[in-house]
Amino acid sequence: MLKNYTYIFLVVCFAIFSFGNSAFAQKTYSLEDCINIALQNNIQTKQQNLQTENAKIDARQSKLSALPSLNGQASNNWQTGFNINPKTNTPEDLAFRTNSVGASSSMPIFNGFQTTNNVRLKESDYVASKHDLENSRNNLKLNVANNYLRVLQQNEILEAAKNQVITTRNQLERQQKLYDLGGLNKSKLLQLKAQIATEELNFITQQNLLNSAYLDLWQMIDLMPDTANKLVKLDVNKVLVEDENRSPLAIYTDFEKQSPDVLAAKQRQRSADLQRFIALGARSPRITLNGSLSSFYTTLGTTYGGYQTIVNPQIGYYLNGTTQVPVYSLGQQTFPTTSESTPFNNQINKNFGTSLGFTLSIPVFNGWSVNSTIQKSTIQMEIAKLTEKQTQQNLFKSINSSYLNFKNAQLRHTAALQSIEANKEAVDISEKQYELGGLSLTDYLASKNSYIKSQTDYLQAKYELVFRKKVLDFYSGKPLN
Repeated sequence: MLKNYTYIFLVVCFAIFSFGNSAFAQKTYSLEDCINIALQNNIQTKQQNLQTENAKIDARQSKLSALPSLNGQASNNWQTGFNINPKTNTPEDLAFRTNSVGASSSMPIFNGFQTTNNVRLKESDYVASKHDLENSRNNLKLNVANNYLRVLQQNEILEAAKNQVITTRNQLERQQKLYDLGGLNKSKLLQLKAQIATEELNFITQQNLLNSAYLDLWQMIDLMPDTANKLVKLDVNKVLVEDENRSPLAIYTDFEKQSPDVLAAKQRQRSADLQRFIALGARSPRITLNGSLSSFYTTLGTTYGGYQTIVNPQIGYYLNGTTQVPVYSLGQQTFPTTSESTPFNNQINKNFGTSLGFTLSIPVFNGWSVNSTIQKSTIQMEIAKLTEKQTQQNLFKSINSSYLNFKNAQLRHTAALQSIEANKEAVDISEKQYELGGLSLTDYLASKNSYIKSQTDYLQAKYELVFRKKVLDFYSGKPLN
């Protein structure tokens, strides 16, 4: 039976640490490495970064929108039937083709400062988006630090579980020899075997928890899981001796000035103010400068030549009964003798025209839409103020909670340290007493199990204290790594 337990434990240990023995394939990551990788790979951070890029484009576009607009147009039309002759501007039954080209431009001269305020609004939205990105990065850093410390904590718990198995197995080997010599009853031997089975099961459970902690960390930083990859241990003892002497209010007062989420809320309040100014600008008259260039070509365009002068030319006739009587014009008339289609370039140059003017638009009544927009923007401004206040309250609450959690973690760590020291001394005494026959196996195992539990409690308390201190350091402007 002893050989079976030992064999199982050795197989498990080999499966767990086989990759770790291959030093050439192992890569270690520090907390700073994990944070940097997460900032590069995390999907949510990438999405927020893209949103910030969108806000940057909107800010740039708002400035470009203040420039004059310029549009060109060209057309080619075939017309048949009764139409306006573009040459004579008279209605006729015709079949012809026309081409037109032109360009138009307009620029708002005054629109109630809406363009200027829109530039300010988009710039404000861009600044708020940058604060959102920074807040997202900070939250990611804290989450990575938490998962990093959880891996280190679980690794130490696993190491403690392994040492307990080794210690119990050594004890079992000694007791097995005593049993073989007849100095120990079988009931006590079976109790020890049950104890080592429980501890080996706990070892496997802790290994699974460690693997799960590693997986959570690799997934958070979007790194392919690899059993050969390990983490650099932190100098937790340095963190444990550092106390926080400042009050939560003092920490909040300093951090509130640079808190990305508070700054983003303040910036969005400014955006809401600007949005209201834009809505008010819709009541203002508008002056727009307009200009255009245009020309056209038609197949009806004709150029005449070979002019001749005729004295008293016949210009028509009238009927005298059934007789046509000619009608002559007095004086001289000049008539062309040749005609040809006017070339495209000549017509374009000849028909070229320009226009320049101002347009004044005065809003009178637009279905109450302007007033409704102003009212809604005023409500949004009040919502933005409340959001800023709520963000400040949430930050103050978070800092207070972090401060209390840190102080409680200190107390828990102190109690856990005293517990593990007392249980370690107790189990050492119990082991000696048991070996000398002065303590029952049941009492010895109870003392040992109490020590195992105190080990786990202490390691959890230690790393909780480290994380709580890291959170306060973050609010104090200190780096997490």
